Amino acid sequence: MSDITSRRPIFGVRLTGLAEDAGRVEAAGFDFIQLGDPDIGADGPIGEDPLSVAAYLMTTTERVGLAAVVPANWAPFHVARALASFDHLSSGRCGWLPVSGEAAPDPERLAEHREVVLKLFDSWDDGALVFDKPSAIFADRERVRRIRHEGRHFTVDGPLNAPRPVQGRPVILDRLENAGPATDIALAPLEAWLTAPPVDAPLRLAEIVLSTPDGVGALADQLAAALRLGQCDGALFAPVGEADIERLIQLLAPRLIVAEPAPGADFRTRLGLARPVNRYAATGA
Repeated sequence: MSDITSRRPIFGVRLTGLAEDAGRVEAAGFDFIQLGDPDIGADGPIGEDPLSVAAYLMTTTERVGLAAVVPANWAPFHVARALASFDHLSSGRCGWLPVSGEAAPDPERLAEHREVVLKLFDSWDDGALVFDKPSAIFADRERVRRIRHEGRHFTVDGPLNAPRPVQGRPVILDRLENAGPATDIALAPLEAWLTAPPVDAPLRLAEIVLSTPDGVGALADQLAAALRLGQCDGALFAPVGEADIERLIQLLAPRLIVAEPAPGADFRTRLGLARPVNRYAATGA
């Protein structure tokens, strides 16, 4: 019998290697897999590139969301194209955890990088693709626009050379200190959520590192209590080794996961998140 009796909480697993266990994580009922190290430094990802791993897992899994760490030292146009393409190819399973990727992070630059990527997603209206072969029309030009962004760190004209993502934009994960208006999932240690003031993000997940064979039951009880009290909406587990993944799947998942998400919907819908409105279409720009 599950320890959780309220509305269905959200659970993810952070995998930083080649993620051979992704299929088992999906079968255990987890909502998403977060790929890559969010503490990535200026030297770039250690090991496999998270987006490349996500592209591989897209072919070996069926419904689980796949959220990749992407550093902001990559050009925003290339980030937007890669994420939009992945969201289309995966039928809407893309998630994005933006990080600075710099030795001395600049929050202003990271925020502008994110804003440019989001503008590029919106440079295409939904339904802009026409595919009118007899008339040789690929897309409706009136529904594809330049973003003409000129900022302190980036100047990008656009439009993106890929249609708007299936989800409108990928599900965006952020550490609590980087959370902003576009954040879908805010991440912080469980202890922080017990004392943190309310944050303007739809979902608040506790980051929990699994690195000891002891205390699994106590951890499950503590998390269950936090969920019942509304102090968080779920958890992102970070197993350190193979034994921790085994404990996560065999011991924690049966106690915490009420039911698997319904199949067929995209990542955002399965999390109960609204599809974002296109900023330009909404204003008629």
